[in-house]
Amino acid sequence: MKGLLVAFNASYVHTNLAVRLLQAVAEREIEILEMTINEPLEQCLAKIAKKSPDFIMYSTYIWNWERIQSIGSYIHKAKPEIRQFLGGPEVSFDAPERLNAHLWIEGILCGEGELSFNVFLDYVNGKTSASSVPGLCYRTEDDISENPIAVPFENLDYLPSVQYSTNMEHRIIYYESMRGCPYHCSYCLSSQDDLVRYRSVEDIKADMEHIFQTGTKLIKFVDRSFHIHRERTKSILNFFIDESPEDMCIHFEMNLEHMSDELINLMNSAPKGRFQIEAGIQSTNPEVNELIHRRTELEKIHTVMKKIDGDKIHVHLDLIVGLPEENLDSFLGGFDKVVPLGGKRIQIGFLKLLPGTELRARAKEFGIVYDDAPPYEVIKTNALNSREVLQLKYFAEIVETYYDEEAFASTLEAIRMRGISLARLFYEMAGKVMERIEENPMKGQNGKYRFFYEELREKNYMDEDLYHAFKWDFYRRENRYIGQALGFDDPELGREEVVAFIKKNSDFIETKDPLKASKNVRGIKLGDICRYINYKNGKYQVHCDERNKNGQ
Repeated sequence: MKGLLVAFNASYVHTNLAVRLLQAVAEREIEILEMTINEPLEQCLAKIAKKSPDFIMYSTYIWNWERIQSIGSYIHKAKPEIRQFLGGPEVSFDAPERLNAHLWIEGILCGEGELSFNVFLDYVNGKTSASSVPGLCYRTEDDISENPIAVPFENLDYLPSVQYSTNMEHRIIYYESMRGCPYHCSYCLSSQDDLVRYRSVEDIKADMEHIFQTGTKLIKFVDRSFHIHRERTKSILNFFIDESPEDMCIHFEMNLEHMSDELINLMNSAPKGRFQIEAGIQSTNPEVNELIHRRTELEKIHTVMKKIDGDKIHVHLDLIVGLPEENLDSFLGGFDKVVPLGGKRIQIGFLKLLPGTELRARAKEFGIVYDDAPPYEVIKTNALNSREVLQLKYFAEIVETYYDEEAFASTLEAIRMRGISLARLFYEMAGKVMERIEENPMKGQNGKYRFFYEELREKNYMDEDLYHAFKWDFYRRENRYIGQALGFDDPELGREEVVAFIKKNSDFIETKDPLKASKNVRGIKLGDICRYINYKNGKYQVHCDERNKNGQ
């Protein structure tokens, strides 16, 4: 029988690790078909039809379950002879209920699929019975049966290397070097598996030698706490420092409070951009953290963040909206505590009540109301009403636009130094966006700048010093006139002044001809200085300041 492993990714840049692992362990030939959830339904059906499968195994997650339901139901009606099976975390914790609710599903493979996949293939090819497949939940004549899942191996070296094509330049490769997690966060599926198992460093190096040849620029480790085994971590990091392609970035999830000075120094020694860290703060409220079985030591995190070279290593910090007993004041206060840590991004997530997690089972206890459809996102809680949750959605958009990647670093730092809460400012801005939702005040690049400027002026924050910080943030990211964005005149320095500066500072720009060079340089006034900004291909490169005549 011809089998097909189907994956629906959130976007083209993502890749599915699960189907590749299953294909790698399979003792029979089986194809992979990767699509995205954004492709038209008819296009996806046509791609599947072209493969002419006898059976399909879908890789199921919260982001693709609704698409899989639509595809599976359609195929069942159009070609009922095609057998359809599911695997993955979205369906593994309530498999009998899924089978009862969706008659098109023949079975669900639970547990570590790599351990049972070949027995499953024997089953669909008629060589063994359904009852012999570890972890298979399936229909019988009058009921549903569940087989015990396979006992996990002690390490991950039994898994073969995953093969990728050599045209992955614009795609992310996900890699798993360990399974399980020693922590027990009540909202996370990984808390269900506290048996931590590793892939050997030797096998990881061999896998990476292949991945390095694919052209990918970003490898994301899916390990929940990559650095808990110190010596192993050092060996892997040293390998990446010595052997990775120059333009490659490797992303890890880490707990900052548990990073040693030795590990920090090692990561700091890597080339700029080689490593990226995502760290879950989630909440700064000790009472909230206790309810979700977490312990966040903010002072330790602050100490570690000061030691990490932020110019070399991008650190993304995560906060979650909707945790038990966390009200608006607590969340906004937590945001203000996280800002000084200096993360390049603060990612605002919204609590998802995942099937199989402790927090989903205790949702009523905390008054957590969530969407029935994936990703089961929080609507309201005992501590946050639905309006506040909705406004925090726009708050997250404000953070992404104005805080992340230091978009307005100078402006925000100037505001914060005046004792103004960035969290309250952003939350009030989010309220304004909701009030003006029809006109979308942040629409486009000009809208982004104008809306922020108008908000700061309306609150009487926009004095000369703050405007100069705002102006600098604009020119650091934009090679165009600020008046176009803000809608009023703010003259730049003239071409003659720019040329005169270049003549006096010939090392400021590569081009030797001052007139030609001046096309890539803008001159602006910031208080008592004249700032000359060098752009290359429209991107900020470097600037140089000199006192203007009034400041001498």
